[in-house]
Amino acid sequence: PPLKPLSDLFGLRWERQRQKVTKSAFYSRHLGVCTLHVWGADGQKREQTCILVPSVAAYLLSINPDLVRAQGNESGADYLEAKIVEWNAVIHEYEEMAGHLERVRQTSQTRLTTLMKAREIALPHERQAITRLVAKALQECGEPVSMPEQQALPGV
Repeated sequence: PPLKPLSDLFGLRWERQRQKVTKSAFYSRHLGVCTLHVWGADGQKREQTCILVPSVAAYLLSINPDLVRAQGNESGADYLEAKIVEWNAVIHEYEEMAGHLERVRQTSQTRLTTLMKAREIALPHERQAITRLVAKALQECGEPVSMPEQQALPGV
């Protein structure tokens, strides 16, 4: 979307915001900044600085709510602060979930290794049951292997 309306919405100085995102290699790269040439209603050709839609939240995070409040835009500053709190909570929840999933994956891999070793030394009548447990552990690791494929694995 065009960046100027976002900047105007929060009462920020447009030229300063344009320079922030175009002069910085970091912002340009991560916000997906591009400049389009569009025709205005008055027939004049103008430059329009845009960012990628998925980058709007990142751009909003680059705005200091205190500066918005200093411009007299209390509701804009409140909105930004509420979004920052919301996004922080979502990111924290995601990282907690990702950490939990990683611990589950590691536990499943440890279990799988133990089962594979047990299957190698198991008696013939125990191997079938252990093979079923190996199949379940492989599925938990995100690597489902069918029973016929399992028969080809070592220790069966």
